[in-house]
Amino acid sequence: MIPYSVLVGAAGQPGGRYVEVKEDILRQMLEPFLDDVIVDEKWYRHVNEDVDAAIRSGEMKSAHEHYIRAGYFEDRLPRPVPVDEAWYLKEYPDVAQAMRDRVFRSVEEHFQQAGFREGRLPHPGWTLSGRKEKQSH
Repeated sequence: MIPYSVLVGAAGQPGGRYVEVKEDILRQMLEPFLDDVIVDEKWYRHVNEDVDAAIRSGEMKSAHEHYIRAGYFEDRLPRPVPVDEAWYLKEYPDVAQAMRDRVFRSVEEHFQQAGFREGRLPHPGWTLSGRKEKQSH
């Protein structure tokens, strides 16, 4: 693990300190967490034709490897994610309004196109790693 002092940027800033991290170091730090992400190999390759081509050419070994190296940083979903429609609309009134305005066809479409990148949860207790989902099923 990298020493904390390497991460700390300008000290004494109002409201706390900023943490400054070079991108390659951040990627190293996140890799153990990303390794726990459940990637649906077949689905991921199907919805990401570029990844499928990279795997077929030998550029990448698997969808999971792509997700760790690039997919997470490109805001790609690692697997299909069920969205609890009633909960999602109650939790995110702006999405409910967007649905009434017919901006999106479904809550799943909203989550896939915008909600995931905005950090919204598809249902209570959801985690990217899938640990809680594995335990509850």
